[in-house]
This record gives sequence, structure tokens and C-alpha cells, in this order.
Amino acid sequence: MEYSFLKIDIRSPFETTACGHSCQTVKLSDYHDPLYARVVSFKDEENWILHFSFDLLAFDLAHRNELQEYFRNYYKDERIHVITSTTHTHYANSVRDPEYVSYLCQLLKDETIKMEYRPIDDVSVSYQHIHSTAVGKSRISGYETNNEYLCLIRFFETEKNFFNLIYYNCHPTILEAHTPYFSAEYPGYVLSKLEEKYPDTDFSFVQGAAGDISSRFTRDGQDYEALTKLGDKLFDQIIELMDEEAQRVPFHLSYKEVKITFEHEFTPIDLSKIRSDLSKRELETIRLGQIERAKLEKKNNEIFGKPIDEAIIAALDLNAVKLIFFPNEIFSAYIDHIDVDKEILVSYSNGYGPYVLPIDFEYITYEMFTDTLTKASKQKIIETIKSM
Repeated sequence: MEYSFLKIDIRSPFETTACGHSCQTVKLSDYHDPLYARVVSFKDEENWILHFSFDLLAFDLAHRNELQEYFRNYYKDERIHVITSTTHTHYANSVRDPEYVSYLCQLLKDETIKMEYRPIDDVSVSYQHIHSTAVGKSRISGYETNNEYLCLIRFFETEKNFFNLIYYNCHPTILEAHTPYFSAEYPGYVLSKLEEKYPDTDFSFVQGAAGDISSRFTRDGQDYEALTKLGDKLFDQIIELMDEEAQRVPFHLSYKEVKITFEHEFTPIDLSKIRSDLSKRELETIRLGQIERAKLEKKNNEIFGKPIDEAIIAALDLNAVKLIFFPNEIFSAYIDHIDVDKEILVSYSNGYGPYVLPIDFEYITYEMFTDTLTKASKQKIIETIKSM
């Protein structure tokens, strides 16, 4: 087996807007902290995995497919499987800016082919997970979930820990929407602290099923100081996990992907069911949700694009744990359909699509207005996730 890791600076050389809030219409040039694509690659006789973790809101399926085709042609190797994930920061360069996306895709191609691989032997992997509301919890008044997870996957060569993958499922929206600079938000902050503490270890991050999880009720502000407070809590929990002796098993790669199709419907939403105990912010987002739904119906939504008709669900089995990759902003309730002792549900991966609420969800929320999937399509998602 061979291994390689690379950090690519993906900050735009020209001004763009940020992407994640509808009010982000002013072009920016200031960066509070770097934005990266973290590329980890493993290859053996059967599989060549290239996983890109972007400090971006999203990365479309068409561009993931473009990268995979490019690398397969460049290396003349059909073993290559490209997996794209985003941290889902709402303060990165806009992925709706065609000039930036064109720049980004070319940059990824040019830099990734420079990756230098080294042989690795006697490789083992461990998996740990804890319930954690260090950064976020349910952002919907009256609706609680117990599916906030911090997960740590550690890779060892003999006794040396050479790579760690962090999983957490919470929207990176601690900062306020009108933030006048770009930022990798809490995932970037935590990763930078880990890299400083463990300079000989590579780190990357995957965002989880965070459709309903944010810092709305855990933060005490929306500036960078508030971000560091919550980020420090998550960092401390990661350090505690790293200090534990975790069971390790031999590492091997197994990759699988399936394509599923979606059906959509624009069922009227009964606004009389809006709860009386909602916060001012929740009421405002419901108003915004109605606007976004109208745009979705016209298929010209600048945040979500048009409703997606198909998705790739991929599974990467590492022996200690299986990562299941799904594109949409799926609610944490879908974690109930996997075994968290053996599996992780990653969102914002291999594409991007609007929210997926649980079947027959009764709370009137912002997220409900952009969820257009039929009950049959949601059942198909559940069945596919279980089958992976």
C-alpha cells in the first residue's frame, strides 16, 4: 500500500462573494484564515482512493466527476475513485461563481498530480466516537436529537500515528452572516490547532449529518472569539480521544458506490402549525425559507440550485469503520439507520443538495421549505444507506 497527503491553498486570487447565506452579495478579498483542500490518498492493488476535503460550502457532482475522469485519464488507471467532501463553511469563496470554480478545478488537477507517494507497511486503524455538543446541537426549538457525534479515525504505521480523520456533525455557522472576511470556520480552526500540536501527523475533516445541527443554542456570540471558544471545546475532546488507547485492526480498503434517483413534490406547507415558542431568528429563517422554496419551484435558486434528480452514495470501508458519503444536507435522524459503532454518515459529499428531513417531520422550520423529496425517495435513501 502507498500513502500521500497534500494541503492545497484554495483561496481565490480575485474577489468573490462568500457562499452560504442569501445576504452574502458583497465581493470580499480579506481572509481571516486560510482555506484548504486537504487531499488524502491511499492505493493498493485494487483501489486508489483520492479524498478531497474542501473548506467550501459545497462541491458539485459534475466537478467531482470531472476530477475523477481527469485523474483516471492522466494516470491511465481505472482504480481511481475520487471522493469529494466539504466542511460546509458558510464563509468560503462562492462555489456559484463560475470563474472561481474553473480556477479551483484547474488548481486541483495541477497540484494533485504532484503528490508524492510513499510505501506504508504494517498499517492499522482505530475508530472512536462520543456524543458531543461541544459546538452544536439541534437548532430547532422543541426538537431534540441525540445524534451529535465526534468521531476520530486514526491510522498507524507500526506504532506511528501518521494520519487522523476528524468527523463532527454541526453547521459551521458560528460567525454571523454579514462577516466581512472569508474563514474556514470552526473546522479550520480546530484542524490548525491539531496540526500545531502534532506537526508530524496529517489531519483532515468530514462534516456529518448536520441538517438540523448548529451552534444556534450553544454559542454566546457570532464573532471569531465565540468561534474559538466552541472550537477549543471540540479540540479538547479530540485530544482526550487521542490520549486514549483505542483498539486497532489491520487497515484495508474497500470502495462501493451506487447511483440513486430522486422524485420531488412541492407539497403545500401548513403555516398554521408554526410553534409559538420559536426564537426571533427561527421565525426570520422561516420567512427566508418561503422565498427559497419559491425559487426552487422556478429552478433558479442561487443557494441550492435546482432540486437534484440523482445522487451518488459511496461507501469507503476501512475495516475499523465504514464511511457512507451522501450529498444532501441530511438531518441527523438518519444516523438512526446506521450502526454508529461501525459506520459514519458523511454529508456534503460527492455533490450537494437541499435538506432531507425525516419522513413525516412535523416541525415547521426553514429546512422544510427546501426539502422537496417524496416519501418514497426518502425511503430509498434509508434502504440504500442500510445496504452499503
